[in-house]
Amino acid sequence: MTRGDPHFRLRIPEDLKREIETAARANSRTITSEVVYRLEQSFARSSNQGGLVEEIEAIRVRLAYVQDLLQKQELSTRSHNQDA
Repeated sequence: MTRGDPHFRLRIPEDLKREIETAARANSRTITSEVVYRLEQSFARSSNQGGLVEEIEAIRVRLAYVQDLLQKQELSTRSHNQDA
């Protein structure tokens, strides 16, 4: 996406906005990128273009991100315990 792409104003419920913000952080995306990604996935699934392979890859990427976070947290905890 570029700044030259069309803008789209949208009103959404506050709780949905928070969910999108949380998902964007978890997936290392901007809010706009998260919304676009999810819309694309939705249309791909509805037209049978997305496929199971892409869904599995998305899950794999999210799992790797979570595993990385857990590993960093574990290393931080170990370091903190060694300093004490």
